[in-house]
Amino acid sequence: MLTLILAFVGSEPCPGLPLTPGTRWTYRAEVAWAVGAGDSTGHQSVSWTATVLTIRASDSAVAATIQGWPGDLAWWTPGRAPSTSVLYCAGGRVYQFRSQPGTAPGLVQSLLNGQRRPTSDDLILQLPLHTGELFGRDPAERRDTFYAWFVEVAEPVPPSVRRLLPGITDSLYSVVYRTNPDYTLVGFVPGLGVAHYVYSHHGTTAETEAWLVAFQRGSP
Repeated sequence: MLTLILAFVGSEPCPGLPLTPGTRWTYRAEVAWAVGAGDSTGHQSVSWTATVLTIRASDSAVAATIQGWPGDLAWWTPGRAPSTSVLYCAGGRVYQFRSQPGTAPGLVQSLLNGQRRPTSDDLILQLPLHTGELFGRDPAERRDTFYAWFVEVAEPVPPSVRRLLPGITDSLYSVVYRTNPDYTLVGFVPGLGVAHYVYSHHGTTAETEAWLVAFQRGSP
C-alpha cells in the first residue's frame, strides 16, 4: 500500500513538487525584525529546514504534513520554532493549512474525506506554472495583480540551485503575492520545489530572503 501511495504522489495531484516522507529542503535565510518599540532592527543569518513528515492519499488528492514550510520565516524572530503545516494537493492546486500541535492528523483526514474543503484563500500554488498566470482570486475582482498569486517571470535556474538536482531542465518561476502592506515571493523550480523565498513588510520591520542550499529526497 505504501508503495502505491508514493507512486501516486509523483503523479498528477502535485506535479513538480516532490513529496515523499523524509524529503528535506535546507535554506540559508537572511532575516531582519523590529526590536522593542523603537527603531532598532535585529539581523541574523538562519539555517532553516523544511521536512516532509507524513503522506496520505485518496483517489484524487494527496495530503502531506510538513514541518518548517518556508512561510514560517515571515515575521521570524529569534527563538521561533518551525510549525507544522498540511499541504493538500488536488488537480495541480496546492493548498496550505497551518495546524495547531497535535491537530495535523485530523486535518489531513478531514481534507481527504471531503469534510473540509479548501478555498482560494488557502491556495499557494497552481501547477504547472505559466508566466502571466494569476490565481487565488477572480481576475475580474481587480484590475491589478494585488491580493492574488501572480507568476511574474520564469528565469534560468541559478547554478547554485541547479547543482542540488542534476538534470533540471525547467525554469525558476517567481510567484508573487502583493498586498498594500507587504509582499511574498515564492521561487519555484519544478521537480525541486521552493528554491527561493522572500517576505517583506512595508511598515514594521519584517524582512526575509531565503535560498535553497541543500536538498535531500526521502526514500519511498
